[in-house]
Amino acid sequence: MSVRPEARGRSSSESLPAERDLRATFGLRAVRVYLVLSGVVAIACAIQPLFAVMGPELAVALGLSLPVFVAPTAARIAIASRAAERPPSGLGLVAHVLVVAMAGVAIPCLAAIGSGLVHGFCDAAQGALFVVLGPVMGVPLAALAGLVAASLTTRPRVATLLATLVPLGSIALGLYRFVDTPAIFAYTHFVGYFPGTLYDPDIAIESAYGTLRLASLALGALLVLVMHVGFDGARLDRRRFARAPLHTLGALALALGLVAVEVYGPELGHRSTSTSIAEVLGARLEGERCTVIVPRELPRGQAERIRDDCDFRVARAEEVLGVTQRARVTAFFFRNADEKRLLMGASNTYIAKPWRNEVYLQLSQWPHVVLFHEIVHVVAGNVGRGPFRVSGGIGGLLPSAGIVEGVAVAVAWDEREDLTPHQWARALVEIGHAPSIAETEGLGFLLQPASRAYTANGSFVRWILETRGNEAVRRLYRTGSYEDALGMPLDEAEREWRAFLATVPLPPHAIPMARLRFERPAIFGQICPHAIAALEAELGTALAGGDDVRALERCDAILALDEGQAGVRALRAGALGRAGRFEEAEAELRGLVGPPSAATPVIVRARESLGDAYWQHGELDRARSLYEENLALPQPEDQRRQIEVRLFALTRGGETSTALRELLAADAREAIDAGTQLSAIAWLDRADPSGLGAYLTARQLFARERFDLMRPLLGRARAQGLPTEAIARESERMRAITLYATGDLDGAERAFTAILADARAHEGDLGREVEAEDWLARVRWRRTHAPRD
Repeated sequence: MSVRPEARGRSSSESLPAERDLRATFGLRAVRVYLVLSGVVAIACAIQPLFAVMGPELAVALGLSLPVFVAPTAARIAIASRAAERPPSGLGLVAHVLVVAMAGVAIPCLAAIGSGLVHGFCDAAQGALFVVLGPVMGVPLAALAGLVAASLTTRPRVATLLATLVPLGSIALGLYRFVDTPAIFAYTHFVGYFPGTLYDPDIAIESAYGTLRLASLALGALLVLVMHVGFDGARLDRRRFARAPLHTLGALALALGLVAVEVYGPELGHRSTSTSIAEVLGARLEGERCTVIVPRELPRGQAERIRDDCDFRVARAEEVLGVTQRARVTAFFFRNADEKRLLMGASNTYIAKPWRNEVYLQLSQWPHVVLFHEIVHVVAGNVGRGPFRVSGGIGGLLPSAGIVEGVAVAVAWDEREDLTPHQWARALVEIGHAPSIAETEGLGFLLQPASRAYTANGSFVRWILETRGNEAVRRLYRTGSYEDALGMPLDEAEREWRAFLATVPLPPHAIPMARLRFERPAIFGQICPHAIAALEAELGTALAGGDDVRALERCDAILALDEGQAGVRALRAGALGRAGRFEEAEAELRGLVGPPSAATPVIVRARESLGDAYWQHGELDRARSLYEENLALPQPEDQRRQIEVRLFALTRGGETSTALRELLAADAREAIDAGTQLSAIAWLDRADPSGLGAYLTARQLFARERFDLMRPLLGRARAQGLPTEAIARESERMRAITLYATGDLDGAERAFTAILADARAHEGDLGREVEAEDWLARVRWRRTHAPRD
C-alpha cells in the first residue's frame, strides 16, 4: 500500500502548487541556482574564443558541466512536488524538468549565437550540430535520469545524492574507459562526444555519434515510460508496472536494446579495446621488447623494420634515461589519420599511454619520426608517479605536461628542417616568442602554442641532461619539480640555459623558419581552427585534382575567416598563375613580399608555385627569375634541392626540361602518380647524361622502402655525377640508409661516419650531425641484436 503523497516531503521548504504552474517551478531556489550556474558557464565560455561560438569545444564544456547541475535540480523539483496540493503526474513532472533543463541549455547557446553575430560564425551548421547532438540532447537526458533516480526514494537528501551521482557516474565511466582501453575519445549519453584532444583541429561528427543518439532517444523514452507508469505522485512504485503489462514490455524492449548497444559498442564505434583495434588492423609481430600491431596488407619486410625499430627505440630510451622498461611495449600503427580517429580518438595527434605500455601512431616513412618520442613517454613512466605513470602533482593525477613532453623531446633528440631543438629554441628566443619555463608548467603548457612549448621545454630538459646527467632528469620526472631536480631556483636555471642557447650556432635559414613555425597561436587563441582545417582539406583535394577554380574559392573562404593565413596566400598566388591570371598572381606575391613582409619560407613557396605556373605556360625567363630569387635566400637543404633541380632543368632545356617539368610542375588536371613520375624520370634518364635520373628513381623506391633495388641506382648516380652538392649529399644519406636496411652494417657505419665528419666540418650543421649519430647508434644496436624472422 502506497503512502499518501500529502504525508511525505514536508521537510522541503518549497513546493509546487499546481502541475502546470511553471512559474512556481522556476521560482524554486534549486532552479534559480541551476540557471545562475548555467550563466556562469556561458560567461566562462565567452571569455575563451575557442569556446565562445557554436562548436565541439562549447558542446564539450556544456556537456561536462550542465548535466552535473541539472540532475540534482530535477531531484529538487521532484521533492518540491510532493508537498503540492495536487501532486503532478509522472508526465507532468517530466515536462517541468525538461523545460527547466532546456532553459539552462539555452543561456550559453544564446550567448554563443550572440558572440557569433558580433565576431562572425566559423561553420554555423556544423557547430550547431555539435551542440544539438551534445548538450541539447544530453542535458535533458541527464535531467530525466536525475528525476528517475530521485524518485526511487522519499528521503530528500538521498534523492538529491542519487540524482547527482548519475551524471558523475557517467563521467567516471568515461574516465575508466580512458584508463582501461586505448581510446581517448568517449561517447556518453549525457556529455555526448568527447574527442579526447581539443587541440587537434581535425574533429568531425562520425556515424557513431548518430547511433549513440538513437540509443539516447531510446534511453529517454525508457525514462519517460518509467515515470509515466511507475510514478505514484511521490516515488516510483514497482507494483504499478504489473498493472500496465504493455507499457512494461515496451520498457523491457527498450532496456534490452540499450544493453545490446552497450555490448556491441566497439562494433558501433562507441568505444574500443586493444582486441577490437588489433582485429581491424589484422597483423601482429613480436620483437624482443615490442609487440607491433600493423595493417594486415603491409608488406612483411616493412612490418619487420617497424618491429625492429621499436625494439631499438626502447633500448635507446633506456640507455639515455638510465632506466629499465620492465614490460613489453605494444605499438599500434594505423593505416591513416582517419582510421586512427575512428578507432581511438586522435587523428593527427600521436598518443602514448604509459600505464598501458602502449603507443598509437599512423604509418609513416621508416624510420617513423615520432615513434621514439612516444616510446620515451612509456619508458619514462618507469620513474613516473601515480596510476598514469607520469610526472605531475597530486601523485601524478595532475600531469605536468611541460616536463612530460620536455623529457620526450630531450631523449628522442632529432632534427627538423636541418635544425636541432636547441637551435629552434635559440631562434625562438631571438624572435621574441620564447615562453618562460614557468609559464609552461601545469596547465599553462596547454595555453601556449604547442610548437613553442614543446621546443622550449625539450631544449631546457636536454640542457639538464647534458649538464647534470640522467639522474637529474629522472629526479625531475619523479618529483615534478625543477627546483628539487636542479637544487636551484627555476628562474636562475633558466638564465643559465638561455646563456647556453646564445652559444648555439644558427645557420642562415633558422630565423626565417622560426618566424614561420612559431607565429601560429595556441589553438585556444586560434580563429575557427576546425572550420579552417576542413577548408584546408578541401583545398588540398582541389589542388591535387587540378581544380584551380575551387582551390581559389577555398583560399578565399579561409582568408575570410583568418586573413593572416600567409601560407594560403602563397597557394593562392600559384593557383592564380596556373589559371593564367598572372597580374593578380604577381599582386598577391608583392603583397607577401611587403612591406610588411611575410615569413621568408612563405615567400619562397609563393615564388616557387608561381614559377611553376610560368613554366607550365612556357614563360621560362620569368620562371627562372623567380627560382633564382629563391635560391638567393637562406633555406633548408631539402627546399634548396628543389630549386636547384628546377634551375638545372631550365638551364639544360630541351627534353631534360620537359621531363623534369612533368615531374616537378605537371598539369594536375591529368593523372599524376608513381607510374607517370617514373615515366618522366625514364625520359630524363635517356635525355640527360648526369646521374640525376638514377637518383630520382632511387628516391621513388626509397619512399616505397625497396632498398634492395636502390643500391645499384645510387651507385650509378654517384658514378655519373650529380648536378649540385646538395643533391650529392642527399644521395649519400640515402645510400647510407640503404646499406643499413640491406644488412651491410660495416658499409653503413663507414657511410654515416663520413656524413658525421662532414657535418662537423660545417658550423651550424647540427641537424645532420644528430641524424648521423642516431644512425650510428642504430648500427651498434643491430650488431648485438640479430634480425628476427
